[in-house]
Amino acid sequence: MIAYIKGQIIQLGQKSITVFVGGLGYEVFLTPKGLATLKVNQEACFFVYSHIKEDAHDLYGFTSDQELDFFKKLISVSGVGPKSALNILGLGEAAELKRAIGQGDTIFLQQVSGIGKKTAERLVVELREKFIDEISGQISVGGGDQQVREALISLGYKDKEAAEAIKHISTSSGDLASRIKEALRAVPK
Repeated sequence: MIAYIKGQIIQLGQKSITVFVGGLGYEVFLTPKGLATLKVNQEACFFVYSHIKEDAHDLYGFTSDQELDFFKKLISVSGVGPKSALNILGLGEAAELKRAIGQGDTIFLQQVSGIGKKTAERLVVELREKFIDEISGQISVGGGDQQVREALISLGYKDKEAAEAIKHISTSSGDLASRIKEALRAVPK
């Protein structure tokens, strides 16, 4: 598998570039934002996701391993392929996308060609859980309600919305992830 590629750009396309490495040219698909910053004859390097299927071996390039990780989370959702995931990443920054998913903003996600209402809802349901687990692992140690508030704010909710949601958490809630999930159910959509 190809995991990283570094070479000279010899061709720019509308959705991909060709990178010349060791006598071979590799086509690498990028987000529109990633394509906009590149020029022919420029040296570039990318973290790569290799997608192999019967009739193709496609490479998808990313400027950071965090962007690649986000891409992998997107394609883990049923109905979201690599090209759709790349287009979703093209909607905005990772923080903006996580906020949209955390807030259940399916209309924002439906801006991508091929992502309908059901797929957008599936993205929200499946990825919200992953982001909650990710966020609960990054939250500083402190009071339980403060940790829940920090998690909701990092998902894009306003401080007032987070405070209101915390009021609806039962005192018997267990671990941080469970408390965050309960608070999310209480946040108005």
